[in-house]
Amino acid sequence: MFKLVHIGIPTTQEKEGNLYVEGANIYVTSSEDSPFAIEYVRFLPGTVFPESMHYSVHIAAEVDSIDSYLQFADEVLVPKMDNGACYLCFIKKDNVIIEMIEQK
Repeated sequence: MFKLVHIGIPTTQEKEGNLYVEGANIYVTSSEDSPFAIEYVRFLPGTVFPESMHYSVHIAAEVDSIDSYLQFADEVLVPKMDNGACYLCFIKKDNVIIEMIEQK
């Protein structure tokens, strides 16, 4: 399964409804509040995310197993990490940043 969930757009501006993500040092908006499934991401100093992600759009997809998709990645930007209700991993494939989301 590979189901598109949202488009992540980096921003330097505060957005209405943004939420602070503890441990990641970022602010995000909910893609569920956007008619176009857009999630705005504002990176703060000391974030766990590499600088290359601060300026690039990413797509997010729910997958049944992150591990089964890692073999197709050109580069792993953020290894599989526990996000509470799910696991997340960010990869690059053909110069596109992909966030994979695996439900627990």
